[in-house]
Amino acid sequence: MFAGIGPVFAQVESPGFTNATSISSVSGDSELPSLLVSNDGVFVIWTETDSGKSNVLFSKSTDGGYTFDNPVNLSATTNGQSSYPQFAENGTHIYVVWQSALSGTSNILMTRSLDGGTSFEKPLQLSDGSQLSAFPQVALSGNNVYSSWIEKSADNSTNIIFTKSNDQGNSFGAPLHVTHNMGNSGIPKLSADASNVYLLWEDNSKGDYEVFLSKSSDSGASFHVPIDISTTAGQSGTPEVVVSGNNVYAVWMDNTSGNYDIFFTKSADGGMTFEKPIDISNLKGDSGYPQITVWKNNVYVTWTQTMTGINYDVFFAKSTNNGDTFDQPINLSNNLGPSGWPKIASDGNIYVSWADSSYGKFDILITKSTDGGTTFESPVNLSHSKSESYESEMALLNNTVYMVWQEEQGQSGNHTVVFSKSTTFVPEFGPFASIALVVSIVSIIAISFRSNLRMNIN
Repeated sequence: MFAGIGPVFAQVESPGFTNATSISSVSGDSELPSLLVSNDGVFVIWTETDSGKSNVLFSKSTDGGYTFDNPVNLSATTNGQSSYPQFAENGTHIYVVWQSALSGTSNILMTRSLDGGTSFEKPLQLSDGSQLSAFPQVALSGNNVYSSWIEKSADNSTNIIFTKSNDQGNSFGAPLHVTHNMGNSGIPKLSADASNVYLLWEDNSKGDYEVFLSKSSDSGASFHVPIDISTTAGQSGTPEVVVSGNNVYAVWMDNTSGNYDIFFTKSADGGMTFEKPIDISNLKGDSGYPQITVWKNNVYVTWTQTMTGINYDVFFAKSTNNGDTFDQPINLSNNLGPSGWPKIASDGNIYVSWADSSYGKFDILITKSTDGGTTFESPVNLSHSKSESYESEMALLNNTVYMVWQEEQGQSGNHTVVFSKSTTFVPEFGPFASIALVVSIVSIIAISFRSNLRMNIN
């Protein structure tokens, strides 16, 4: 398959998905949903703004997503604006973190449920309140609960902060500075595996943006000196990381060639050393917003690719040898409407979803490969929305695909959180604007810092 040419779509009958169902209030503006699925239930969180107040909402389903409980306001007992929620789940324990802004100060809060989301404890402040804190992450390993975020100083520098609990979230240690930079460290990606904790971020302390990684080998008690894993002459940003045993895989966008390309590197020794990065897109135009997943020895990467000045598509590349080499990229969307911001997951089959405006507005489309990414089925439109749909999230469990996204509600400008799941045991299914992905150093900062960290709070 040559780059820039669409894949040969397998012709498979498409039973489809359940009807898209709103699980949030229609009176408020519900955005940025996140999704977790386990044998204990389907869990969704999002930010909802109503009457000028933003809160973190949670809803769960115990019947596989056919019905959802009424949303619970997790931040109801706190003051200020609450946003950017993230969560993790281990059995009946659910941990939710978010940023809460009040009177010019932004702090990181966490709440937990010990009964599968039936009830939640009073939120606990994780940050020390000395500086503006935002964009938290959370990860679990055994009895350990880890959280990281960025802290913004008075001189506008930003650093990576980390804290841990070794008693299932009953108490947390004092926040630890993983970086001590005069520049900007971007939104961290946090992963944990056994006693190893990994933090990945972008950082311009050397003058240009590079991708850095720091590892803890002692369950977060201390971190190794950060290492530059991008090592390129250009600007590198929007990194993503996957940890699988001793293998650590990372992707990001990099403009060393003059255009932005998707770069990849891996470590086979638990993140102590990394191989020389390789360009896995190498296409005309800009490549950005990469997502990555791993299944056994296979590494799958998808991203947004500019095709013309007004159009972009979703591309995919795969490796069948632990990332040593990648096949030529293929175009999954391959249509006249802008398509981008994909998500990817694999359970042996490969699923890629994205926002696509080929129908005259943005809808959520999904495609599937049953042959390791050699061919993909014809994309299915999940949303069929009257207005715009975007910000999709995906989860897999027991050969079922679960999806959430936000959908615009008519002329009000509000959004609702919408859910759908595949309808067969082994499914066979065949805020964006219409702009091209034209990336520069100015926009890469905007991509990663979400408009100056959203910390210019009045």
